[in-house]
Amino acid sequence: MKWIKYILKLVGYYLVNIFIFLICIPSKLGVGKNLCAEFKASKDLGAGSGAYLRGEYEKSYQILKPYLDLPDDRCYGGIKYQLALLFYYGNGVNLNRETANSLFEESASLGWDDAVKYLADLKDYGND
Repeated sequence: MKWIKYILKLVGYYLVNIFIFLICIPSKLGVGKNLCAEFKASKDLGAGSGAYLRGEYEKSYQILKPYLDLPDDRCYGGIKYQLALLFYYGNGVNLNRETANSLFEESASLGWDDAVKYLADLKDYGND
């Protein structure tokens, strides 16, 4: 049964990569660069989140690290939120709450609901 699951994961992996490759071909000609970047970022968010959930924090950080200094992660805050979690708990990176809070703010400004909720809870906690 494990081999069926492995084969299905492998097929899914290749299908996603082929799909993204096909989407990104026109971007080489200057057409659809944003769409290509959004699909790649979405794939990276999925891979990084999956690694995080499996406890592979260093791998998650390595996948998401290229988006750390970008003003827009192309996933509407999801990647910034995932990076914030890594820094907040010190998983795979040095514990750094200041960086985490900055990333939570960036994520919230991009519209990620979990980050908005975190900042609202933090504000409410500080007012008690």
